[in-house]
Amino acid sequence: MTAAIFLVAATLAAAPAPAPATPGKLAPEVSKQMMASIIATSKALGLESWPMRNVKPCVDRGGQGIQAKDVTPEETRKCTDEALATGFPELGKSFVLAVPMTSIGPVTVLALGIGDSTGWAAYSCDPERKCLPVKIGGEAKWSKRMAERQAKACSESTTLWFPADKKSCPAP
Repeated sequence: MTAAIFLVAATLAAAPAPAPATPGKLAPEVSKQMMASIIATSKALGLESWPMRNVKPCVDRGGQGIQAKDVTPEETRKCTDEALATGFPELGKSFVLAVPMTSIGPVTVLALGIGDSTGWAAYSCDPERKCLPVKIGGEAKWSKRMAERQAKACSESTTLWFPADKKSCPAP
């Protein structure tokens, strides 16, 4: 039994770290986690068209296709924290999530790079599409849109950040 535990511990200790990104590229594991965290959060908050695909959100918006109930920041934070509880080791290290809020509740989810991943971002999208990260501020249409969305999320005091103590905002 002790030998088996030692073997497992040695195997885990020898496990390789996530592959580093090629200069100018986002690390594949970070990209994967950015996309997966957006999907998990969108499902929990009933965003995009997940409720119409029989995915029951954590928040109560009043029924399928009906946005009759407001969702508070507290409910949004609780449900997002639950959705992100496991499976996202790079959250807070390589990226953060921003959930812009309005008076009726959350409107979307953004994953924004930090540290070595600064300058990369992904945005929530319909379930049939991949929410691929893009380089912020480039010449491509989505690069420009991500820069605008990041600036808006950073400028609004109602935006919820995950983890709560980290943001990814350009220097003023």
